[in-house]
Amino acid sequence: MESNSVRDAHEAQAALNAIEGARASAAERLTSPWWYHPILGLLAAGFVVSYTLGGVWVMLIVSVVYFGGLGILMGSYKKRTGMWINGLKAGKASWWTLPLAVIMIAGMGGAYYLHADRGLDWPAWVAGIIVFVAVNIFGRRFDVALRSQLRQRA
Repeated sequence: MESNSVRDAHEAQAALNAIEGARASAAERLTSPWWYHPILGLLAAGFVVSYTLGGVWVMLIVSVVYFGGLGILMGSYKKRTGMWINGLKAGKASWWTLPLAVIMIAGMGGAYYLHADRGLDWPAWVAGIIVFVAVNIFGRRFDVALRSQLRQRA
C-alpha cells in the first residue's frame, strides 16, 4: 500500500513538473517581435487622429484599416507563438492594458472636443503621438508581466 502512495506522489510531482515546463515554454514563446508594438501603435494613433479630424468616410475607411490591421497582427502573433492571449483577460498582466485603453479614449475624447468646439487640429496629433508612445511602453510592459505571470507556479 505504501508503495502505491509513493508512486502516486512521484507521478503527481512529474505531472506538476510537466505543467511548470509547459508554462515556462509558453512564456518563452510569448515574446512579441520588435515590429509588433510600433505597428500596433501606428494603427492606434492613426485611429485616434483620423476619428478626431476626419469625416464619416474617413472614419469608415480608417475603421476597416484599423480592425483589419489588428486582425493581421493577431494572426501573425498567433502564427509566430502558437497562441493568442486577450489583453483584457490576461490576469494581472491586464493591468497594463487598462491604462492604455483609458489613455486612448481620453486622448481621442479630449482631441475630438477641442476640434469640434474650438476648431483646433493640433490636439489630435498630440493625442496620436501620446497613444503611439503609450502603446509601445505599455505593450512591452504587458509582455513582460505576462511572461512573468506564466513562469510563476500556480
